[in-house]
Amino acid sequence: MMREPVGQDEYGSANPFDPDDLSTLNAMGPAVASNDFEKYAVAVIIVFGALIIGGLMAASLALGHRNGFLYALGGATAAWISGNALLLDRPRIYAVFVGIAAVMLIASTITLVI
Repeated sequence: MMREPVGQDEYGSANPFDPDDLSTLNAMGPAVASNDFEKYAVAVIIVFGALIIGGLMAASLALGHRNGFLYALGGATAAWISGNALLLDRPRIYAVFVGIAAVMLIASTITLVI
């Protein structure tokens, strides 16, 4: 097999890492070949976005609670950003935005109940 030029992978993309040095590449993260951040990010986007937040937004609209709808919309946006942060391998930003989404969704639920 012919080696690719330095700085490019087999698809021609720029690669700042030496392919022979993969053992130290993920020293601080998960092991090589077990990087499942994409699967978790997609799950976060689907669960938060489609099921929970969509239901809260629909209930707020149906009952005429504008504030509950806006809180749910803010929670949806924060959850969407958290999914993208996970895709970009930023776990602290992910945690912050999941927290923001949770607080906003709790606020939306409270406006529906009260």
